[in-house]
Amino acid sequence: MKDTPHRGGNQPIPGEVENIFRDVPGVIASFPGRNYNSRAMRLAIESEISPLSSVVLHSPGAEIEAMTPSTAEELLYNDIIPLSVMQTHHRQFKEVLELFCDVHELTDLATRALQDETLRSRLCSEIIGDATSGARQDEAWVSLEELLCLSPRELVCALVEGIPLRRDSLQTFLSERRYAHPPLPNLYFMRDSAAVVREGLVTGAMAYPVRAPESRLVAAAVAGTLETETPLLFDGGDEARRGCRLEGGDLLVLGPNLLAVGISERSNAAAIDRLTGAIARTFSEPLTIIAVPLPQQRFAIHLDMLFTMIDHRSALVHAPHMLGDTPLPVVEMHIEPGRLPAFTRHSSLLSCLAKLKMEIEPILCGGRNPVNQEREQWLSGTNAFAVAPGQILVYDCNTATLEELDRAGFRVRTACEVTAEGTLPSPGERLAITIPGAELARGGGGPRCMTLPLQRKPG
Repeated sequence: MKDTPHRGGNQPIPGEVENIFRDVPGVIASFPGRNYNSRAMRLAIESEISPLSSVVLHSPGAEIEAMTPSTAEELLYNDIIPLSVMQTHHRQFKEVLELFCDVHELTDLATRALQDETLRSRLCSEIIGDATSGARQDEAWVSLEELLCLSPRELVCALVEGIPLRRDSLQTFLSERRYAHPPLPNLYFMRDSAAVVREGLVTGAMAYPVRAPESRLVAAAVAGTLETETPLLFDGGDEARRGCRLEGGDLLVLGPNLLAVGISERSNAAAIDRLTGAIARTFSEPLTIIAVPLPQQRFAIHLDMLFTMIDHRSALVHAPHMLGDTPLPVVEMHIEPGRLPAFTRHSSLLSCLAKLKMEIEPILCGGRNPVNQEREQWLSGTNAFAVAPGQILVYDCNTATLEELDRAGFRVRTACEVTAEGTLPSPGERLAITIPGAELARGGGGPRCMTLPLQRKPG
């Protein structure tokens, strides 16, 4: 496909037109902003691969064992997962990250933040409102008063692990539901429910209602740690009511003013327009967005399942959709402050990045064998997470991908080896740290999916 500019763009915004590039959120005024840390945190993400300073994780717990074979699909799982094995593998992941940066547990942040009564009341009201949206009030089967009676720790536990349905009426006695508020087994995929762009926070407008409480809880938890003037670039809970959908796996920060975004079954163009407008207004600098329409199939739920940056000029890619004769075409959207966006079509993400003087060395998930490519992409082989340039965490089950990384100059070491040694790799050393992934991947994501980075250092 020939790269084609749309000539009508980059014009001044008409004064009489209400435009998405003016109608955008402001700052986190919706969160009371009382910080319980001795130091309020400032967000800072301008890259996918700069040295990591701070990250949020959720260690999986009892919510995983609430799933059964009959409920796994509605909770968006491919299968049920044994909790003890999953916890062991996730613990290794966390121990590696602790060598590189500060690691915050989501439940600890949320418990501390919800000591603020105003924030706790708002969160509970939002949870009840989401549960009853489009339904009768009595279908929620849990009241605002019941939630507010819980201590912060009890409330967090109830929201994460679920609130069993009381069989105290004929309606509830006959109901096939098990929970008044369902558990959140997807919560350990922290990337879906929030993201950071520069100094601003993005909270997810989740595609599936069963995941809406995750975005609400993460927003409240993170807000309790932030400087009060932190920009809220996208309020997913409110934006979902406009029909917007946006999840963090579709949002890649390639530079301070360069983003790649997936248009997928989980994120839509309306949300990207809203987010783009907020970023353009907040930072008042030229901005380039590369929109990548993805196949509407489950293997491509997010852009980071097909493409992730792992070094300054290297990326793990799913070759069938990023390379070859028929890569996914993309749309470049360039915005100058005070002007409408200009659009240019490109034949692929890599060709677009090359035009922007960002030549990428593609490293193939699954190698060159089509069967291995398909199998290892399904097991999140492309979904690596960089803790520093050229230093990444990947699943150990994707052996063909590890062979490709080895050929590209990455030293492959296990998580146990790295934590036993306890020393950081040298700057510039290419290193792929493997964690056991066969069970974690069955939830539908990889190391990038399991992290919410808050701060990265320049470089």
